[in-house]
Amino acid sequence: MSRATACLLLLALLGGCASAPPPDSDWALHRAQLSELESWSFSGRVAVRTADGGDTASLRWRQQRDDISMTLSGPMGLKQTTLLREAGRISLRQGDETLPLLPGDDPLRREFGWSLPLDYLPWWLRGLPAPGPSREALASGRLAWLEQAGWRVDYADYQAVDGLQLPRVILFERDEVSGKILLKDWALAL
Repeated sequence: MSRATACLLLLALLGGCASAPPPDSDWALHRAQLSELESWSFSGRVAVRTADGGDTASLRWRQQRDDISMTLSGPMGLKQTTLLREAGRISLRQGDETLPLLPGDDPLRREFGWSLPLDYLPWWLRGLPAPGPSREALASGRLAWLEQAGWRVDYADYQAVDGLQLPRVILFERDEVSGKILLKDWALAL
């Protein structure tokens, strides 16, 4: 065997010993990138089912650091409703009227008869578990599903947005509430 052939054989063997980084490192990188997002928005649709029936609406979400604007509009039988969290204060706006909310107030349950965990949504909508205890499963370096605060959240589909994989379809369920969020028209770093 020639010296060149021996070197090629050795390189091939060494190359075969190299392995791809474990999926956990993909998740760690993905999670770090998503956690750094401070300003983002999307539009989409939300469908919610309860024991009493179901609702669908258009959804617009805009987040800048800790300030959130979530607007629901459409066939829910109510005028456009915007939930605002600004400087730690939460308010509900319908038309020209803005109502301040007290801590622990559940504006979605009051207005629509169902509730979503507003403190967790900024995390879940990006494909991240919120701080605190959770169970989760990964696929391709992203969340496949998570269980947190009594909710089951499944990530049915992702989409590429500015080099990141962000959720496109989220399914959620807790007790008698279940639904689906379709996220599109993402804008990052507003």
